[in-house]
Amino acid sequence: MAAADQKPLGSGFHAKSEPHEILAGIDLTGKTAIVTGGYSGIGLETTRALANAGATVIVPVRDPAKAEENLASIEGDVSSAKWISPISIRCAALPLRSMTLSMRSTC
Repeated sequence: MAAADQKPLGSGFHAKSEPHEILAGIDLTGKTAIVTGGYSGIGLETTRALANAGATVIVPVRDPAKAEENLASIEGDVSSAKWISPISIRCAALPLRSMTLSMRSTC
């Protein structure tokens, strides 16, 4: 897509908007977010903003020591999960999948 094809959304946000600005006033209590890359860079800031907004945040990691160090300063419900192999990803996804299926059947 060429830049000329892009149209502003009029959201009030821009390229330098911070995650905490975007989530200001939004209550994510009871919601679960999975943030890949959530223990460094923009992913870390996204994890921080989601946790501050009340979400339960799961951060898949390949380097548990680095993740633990970087996530330690975040207040809220944040946990890391060592997801390296396809089997570990499937095992972690099963409870989330069953939770989604049960939510669909009650809606």
